[in-house]
Amino acid sequence: MTQPVSKNHSEAERTRRRFLKQLGQGAVAASAATPLLCDADQTDPGTPQRKVKYRTLGKTGLRVSEVGFGGHSWAYKQVPIGNGQYRKVNIDEATEMIRAGMDLGVNWFDSCTPHEESQIPGEALKRLKRRDEALISVRVSHKMKGREADRKEIYQWTEDRLRMWQTDRIDVLMLCNTENDTPRSGYWDMSYSIEALDKLKQQGKIRFTGFGCHFTPQYFLTAFEKFGDYFDVCSLPYNIRHRAAEKIIPAAKKKGLGVVTIKPFARGSLLKKKDLEGADAGLPRDMMAFVLQNKQIDCCTCGVHSLAQVMQNFSASWTKISPAGHQRLEKYSATPVPGGEYAWLENDWRYV
Repeated sequence: MTQPVSKNHSEAERTRRRFLKQLGQGAVAASAATPLLCDADQTDPGTPQRKVKYRTLGKTGLRVSEVGFGGHSWAYKQVPIGNGQYRKVNIDEATEMIRAGMDLGVNWFDSCTPHEESQIPGEALKRLKRRDEALISVRVSHKMKGREADRKEIYQWTEDRLRMWQTDRIDVLMLCNTENDTPRSGYWDMSYSIEALDKLKQQGKIRFTGFGCHFTPQYFLTAFEKFGDYFDVCSLPYNIRHRAAEKIIPAAKKKGLGVVTIKPFARGSLLKKKDLEGADAGLPRDMMAFVLQNKQIDCCTCGVHSLAQVMQNFSASWTKISPAGHQRLEKYSATPVPGGEYAWLENDWRYV
């Protein structure tokens, strides 16, 4: 998934223009030798560049790009610097990546706990003067304990993120927990959290509310039943291997919730030991295109760490996977994700 990042503005602009020209002709970089992608409506060479498609984000009514920037783009060391070492994307690179993505029509920006997930895109949007084109989603992590202090912690988290994003409003504020965050109630006691969200809405600091959690599908179903009428959006993991969301998304839609998916590559675990510049070229894009085949999903977010990844991965919005491409995805989906970090995905989110 990781590709070299442009060294300066002029090189980034040349790369961007080269990709735009290729994408405008219906081509995808580095994948010509492996025709795993069928483009249903090829364009002529002179046709303007492609744009990402949009879907309606549930009962919010927001017009959201069906692909979006994941917060992991900015918070994790994925840019190679040689000798097996990596660094994070810097602000100049991020600005060019975000410019390119927004030029394609991408308007969704997700962010979670690490400060860089808010600070970097916040500064980039300021430099580009394009805040009004963006929909900002902020996740309030591990702050629902079923106690009065939840309110104060949510207020503080929101104020901190408003400052980091350099904005006066958050478009979607999502509560985010695990099953271990609420030992007293055994599950969410959301009364204090909802009280805080209502106040933030009244103050004009947030527009819509949602939740997204790292626990079991059954807990999501419980959340839809108990709180689906209050919230506007939910966020859950979904990729070619971890597909239990297919069983529960319909319940979210019955409540009118917008659906934003995360982990299309299981944070890169599904891409390990793949030859992304050779035989496996375009695999991340294909994985995202698979997610987008589900029309009940409103936005698929992903981490990107170079301009090349922005241009290729987001092209999933206008691609159609060929039968050979589906065979490749099914083959790779059969491989377990290694390590304990994603045991929660392997244990609960496999479609069985």
